[in-house]
Amino acid sequence: MIEEPTTPKLSIIIPVYNVLDYVQEAVDSILTQSVQPWEVIIVDDGSTDGSGDLVETLYGSHPLVKIIHTANGGLGEARNTGTRAATGDYIYYFDSDDVSVDGLIKRFYETLEQHPDMDIFAFSAESFEDPIAKSKGGDQSQQVRLISYRRRMERIFASGEQAFNTLSETNAFIPNAWLYIYARRLQTQHQLFFLPIIHEDEEFTPRLFFVAAKTCVTDSVYFQRRIRIGSIMQSSRSEKNAIGYLRACDALEGLMQRTSDKETRKNLCARIVKNILNVIGVAKGSEVKFSAKSQSELDTLTSRYRNLDITLAENNYFAWRVFNFALKRLKLRAS
Repeated sequence: MIEEPTTPKLSIIIPVYNVLDYVQEAVDSILTQSVQPWEVIIVDDGSTDGSGDLVETLYGSHPLVKIIHTANGGLGEARNTGTRAATGDYIYYFDSDDVSVDGLIKRFYETLEQHPDMDIFAFSAESFEDPIAKSKGGDQSQQVRLISYRRRMERIFASGEQAFNTLSETNAFIPNAWLYIYARRLQTQHQLFFLPIIHEDEEFTPRLFFVAAKTCVTDSVYFQRRIRIGSIMQSSRSEKNAIGYLRACDALEGLMQRTSDKETRKNLCARIVKNILNVIGVAKGSEVKFSAKSQSELDTLTSRYRNLDITLAENNYFAWRVFNFALKRLKLRAS
């Protein structure tokens, strides 16, 4: 007797931490998709504002939803916890203060039907200013910069490494985990888990790409990122931010040691330099004094990868930012 092929299952993991005003809209944007996932795993990461109680009230009896309550361990560990509990063939990490665009799961399955050996499905996103914070009288003096996360291509790549190179060269490689659905076996086979750091995606996503085979990329927007004052990315920076970027450099250097391909090495090097500049930005832009260990790691990296950008940023970080911003504007106009 020939067994009927089974449809691959999609597990969506949603870490929740102190997002009382946002979590219902976020979770509902997943549960009301025209095509449903196999399961939604909500990980309450020790919320103190009632978010954990709210998701229990709203979704505790929902047939697709599993809820896990943990002590606060950070976004990366909350994702790891959800991954360990997942039973699907594909994993998607969704943030609990953002909005999923209808059609995401439908498009994922359509692409998977055409490419059943797909390892990564990469899509695009846009950002929007948080109306809730504005309605509550948030700091109107703070300007919100809306970021576009567009791929500007519809491509199928034979490997994640090829996708990384092409996306890097078009400034469309974006590490944020909420832009990717990927085959869970990549994680189990290669022990791909998040480190307990800030900017964990900078460390995780390149490693994911370099163990992936077929990667499908679309410019279609299936994610709306909320820009809100007080989130992890909008809050004041500390040495923890620098440590996250340093660990990303470790991962990128590890990938570089495994390849002799000139194009790949060039793009990995460029990403390392970008993270070094982020560390310099924490030190100079936020006036954070590093521990001896972090400073030593930064000194070693700047010595190894020194270029004009690093030298300018070290000597006058503000002037480098102005120069870099102007250069980006010129490139955008030329494209």
